[in-house]
Amino acid sequence: MLLGQLYGGTSAVDPAREVASLAILGLVGFGLWGLTRWITNAPLRPDPWDDKTATEMLNEEAPALCHRCLEPHDESTHFCPNCGAPVGQYTNMLPYDSQLSIGHTLRIGTDGNFRRSPLTVVGFVLVGIAEYSIFGPIYVGMLLWKLFHKPQLEPPSGPATPQS
Repeated sequence: MLLGQLYGGTSAVDPAREVASLAILGLVGFGLWGLTRWITNAPLRPDPWDDKTATEMLNEEAPALCHRCLEPHDESTHFCPNCGAPVGQYTNMLPYDSQLSIGHTLRIGTDGNFRRSPLTVVGFVLVGIAEYSIFGPIYVGMLLWKLFHKPQLEPPSGPATPQS
């Protein structure tokens, strides 16, 4: 009866259409069940470090490291002095600093220096449109430009050697 109302309001339901709908519903349910089992039974990945490194990380006197460039920084720092990544414990909760954190995330997308996957690209587009709806088209254009044009590597900057 309910299916009949969904398919045009008539009380007569086409049996073939009802069987097809139930089959699709069954396949979707089976797919969701399989996905859930696959996720819950996935093997755990081992830690990428040994026991010595893990104990050193738990030490109170261990220096704080930037998650992006691994440079040490002061505990009270909100942004990494080397790469500008937000590193403070409460940086994303402070009103002004949270906007700078979002800006840093979007700059990563426009630089094209991130692991490319459909999820990250969609995430960059959605955050860009949601946060900066005025500048969203410009941001999306720059993101897509960098996706299809490989960024050129700059020569390493170091001390200039005098020529003799």
